[in-house]
Amino acid sequence: MRWLVALVVAVTACAPAAIGPAASQSASPTATPLAVEKITFIAGFKPQADLPFVGVYVAQERGYFKAQGLDVTIQHAVSGEHVQLLATGRAQFSTGTGGDILKRVAQADVPLVSVAVIGQRDDQAFAVRTDSPIKTLKDFEGKLVGYKSTPSADYLALLKIGGVDRTKVREVAVGFDPRVLATGQVDVYPVFAANEPDTLARQGVAVRLFDPTTYGIPSFGLTYMSNRDFVAARPDLVTRFLRAALKGIEDAILDRDGAIDIVMKYAPGEDRAHQRYMLDTEIEAAQNDQAKARGIGAMTKEQWSALESFLSEYGAIPKRVDVTTVYNDSFVKELYKGGKLIWP
Repeated sequence: MRWLVALVVAVTACAPAAIGPAASQSASPTATPLAVEKITFIAGFKPQADLPFVGVYVAQERGYFKAQGLDVTIQHAVSGEHVQLLATGRAQFSTGTGGDILKRVAQADVPLVSVAVIGQRDDQAFAVRTDSPIKTLKDFEGKLVGYKSTPSADYLALLKIGGVDRTKVREVAVGFDPRVLATGQVDVYPVFAANEPDTLARQGVAVRLFDPTTYGIPSFGLTYMSNRDFVAARPDLVTRFLRAALKGIEDAILDRDGAIDIVMKYAPGEDRAHQRYMLDTEIEAAQNDQAKARGIGAMTKEQWSALESFLSEYGAIPKRVDVTTVYNDSFVKELYKGGKLIWP
């Protein structure tokens, strides 16, 4: 293994895919107070209304972590340091997409594992102005298409699906500023669907989206992720953290104004209406048929296998990954009954 780290937590030799919340370590509140444990959650980006962030904010402010015997420190990544902190045991939970996890594992054997998939659809789409002549994927030919850093697997798959001759598409790196679409510097721009369409609308530019998910491209958004060895060693803490965070998400779905009130405590400099747009968009993305039937955070091996195969096919990962090592669905299965979160 190329990724050599000194983990803070003790580890066991159990295979992580087989680890779940043991009956003797149930996190359900009982008459006997749980021993208080300190953990750190570091969000993968700045404070904002990404649904996994909101779940943690709400759980903190409404005492759900405390009810689970957890003393949670909330941090936010500035430049991707959350993965390093998670891998070295200096944080216990963070957020990342399924694609992020697979890429990190494939590239450097980083010991990451997803314990709940919150975003059940792709977090990226491709935007054109509503007045654009681009109506189909084939219309990308002859147009200027921007990409943030490198052309993504999603984009390459859309070209294939649409029968697009890539040699007829002009591609340019444009970074992370959606204004290039507003000013006409590009004809197509890859947006983060939860926020950038609203950012463009605020600049007077309405957009239409080409959503990879609607074309059958396998992908999903943010997950709660942890360190594989920590999950094996302390499944009780994983259960307690998830129970509280998922309760926070449940509250946010039922009381969105109240959730945004809490978000603004963590992100006081952000625009409230924009944060509400993000929350509404991510709640919709979290509630597919699977989540409605099995609970927010549900996932399947088929889901992960399809994503891994897709990323491999389009060269987004340098080697194949055993998906049973990068996800653990046992916690969410234990925490829900009939699609309802078990609380308290």
